[in-house]
Amino acid sequence: MIKRFITLIVLTIVVNSCKQQEKEHIFEKISIRNVSFEVPSNFVLKKDNSVDTNVYDIFFHEKNIGSVYLGSYYKPFTEDYSITGEKEIFDKVSSKGTKIYYSKYLDNDYRNGIFNDNYYYFDTINKNIAQVMLPKKSKGSIGIYFDSIDVHKNKFAIVSTDLSEENKKKFLKIFKTIKIK
Repeated sequence: MIKRFITLIVLTIVVNSCKQQEKEHIFEKISIRNVSFEVPSNFVLKKDNSVDTNVYDIFFHEKNIGSVYLGSYYKPFTEDYSITGEKEIFDKVSSKGTKIYYSKYLDNDYRNGIFNDNYYYFDTINKNIAQVMLPKKSKGSIGIYFDSIDVHKNKFAIVSTDLSEENKKKFLKIFKTIKIK
């Protein structure tokens, strides 16, 4: 009797695990105004309270893993820091908690984004030019940004700071499904 009960419990766990894995591979279409994209069916989008921009938080197992933005005030991806070739300035400013780097090769390091947390490149997604951001280090972000998606020049972006390898793959797959009407 106990053996059957344990077998039943193990079987139930295995079946539920398979159903959860199957759910991760099913994508559902989401539409926000004139933009549509597909997300795994186990992702939940919740509209955030915002005034001038539509903001949707993306949840996975009740954890906020990203956001979707659609509106006129979102800006292209950039990183905010300074680089100096003067050791005195670096010492004074960095002691105040400012994000600054010291470099003997100031111009080259700045041009090549040596101190960036992310890589940036442009790609075409369903005939629309997008700026894509991928993490360069373990503390970066993954995201996609479209500069003008309608006659009002609204911007559209999806960003995540949850950098697990599985999450990065899911977001890259989401990016490829974006369609702008």
